[in-house]
Amino acid sequence: MKNAQRMSSILHVALRPDFGICLFLSQFTSNRHTLRTDNLYLLIGGTFCIVCAILLFITASRQLRKSAEAKEVATKGPFKYVRHPIYAGIYVFSVGLGFFFASLWFVVMVTFAPLWSLECKEEEKEIEELHGQSYIVYQERTGMFFPLKRR
Repeated sequence: MKNAQRMSSILHVALRPDFGICLFLSQFTSNRHTLRTDNLYLLIGGTFCIVCAILLFITASRQLRKSAEAKEVATKGPFKYVRHPIYAGIYVFSVGLGFFFASLWFVVMVTFAPLWSLECKEEEKEIEELHGQSYIVYQERTGMFFPLKRR
């Protein structure tokens, strides 16, 4: 159990700065002459993704705070559709940056996606211990990063 907690702690502390550094370094892999892309479609798509990700992050953070104050599982707002909207927002934000700067962002995403997923699974174990059956039911009807197809 201590090894799992240690791994979870390392992931939690190391992922964010490492992710940011890798995103920054990926900017030097592009073959452009300006800071951002010259392609209007990539620029618009990147800006759209970045704005959507910021709005998702703000909305999810507010809902998470309300649910924490009420000591209940967050199931409203973006949490109605996905269990980890903040992490999903990080993905969308990263895609937006990749488009905006026309860089090899996909290498960073492919590298970090499994690590974010591991961290989320560790968080879910803690939430399940805290909320029990209500969280298990929520997990069954809600996707981790993408909405589940409703039947």
